Amino acid sequence: MTESMREIIVSIRTSYDFKADQGRAVRVVEFHGRRTTTIDTIKQSTPKRMILLEMVRAVNSFKEPFHIIFNVECNFGFKYLNDERKWENRDLGDTFNEAIKQGGHTFELRDSSFYEGGKDLQKWLLNILKKAD
Repeated sequence: MTESMREIIVSIRTSYDFKADQGRAVRVVEFHGRRTTTIDTIKQSTPKRMILLEMVRAVNSFKEPFHIIFNVECNFGFKYLNDERKWENRDLGDTFNEAIKQGGHTFELRDSSFYEGGKDLQKWLLNILKKAD
C-alpha cells in the first residue's frame, strides 16, 4: 500500500442452496465509517465462485485507487490468484487481477476464521442475509 492510497474494507458472506442451484451474497463496503450493503442473488454457481464474483463487483465499483481489505468467510484459494496454474475459477481470478491492475488498487485477503473478530463479523453478515430473505 502506498502512503497516499486510502483504505477501504469489503466484507463478503455467501449462502448457497444446492437443491435450488441458487445462492445469495452480501457485500458490505466500509469507507470513512460509512457502510454500503449490497445483496445479490446468483444462480448456478458455487460458494467459492460467488465470493470471487462479489470481489470483482466490489473492485469494479470503485472510481479511484484504494488499498482494499477483503474479509471473506474462508480461504477459497488465495494463492491461486497469484499463480498461473489452472484452477476451477481461473476465469474470475484473472478478471479480479485485471480489475485490480486497471484500477490501480492493492489488496489484502483475510480469512475471517483466522483473526480476532472475524467469526463475529461473519455472523453479522449472515444475519443481514437472513433478514433480507
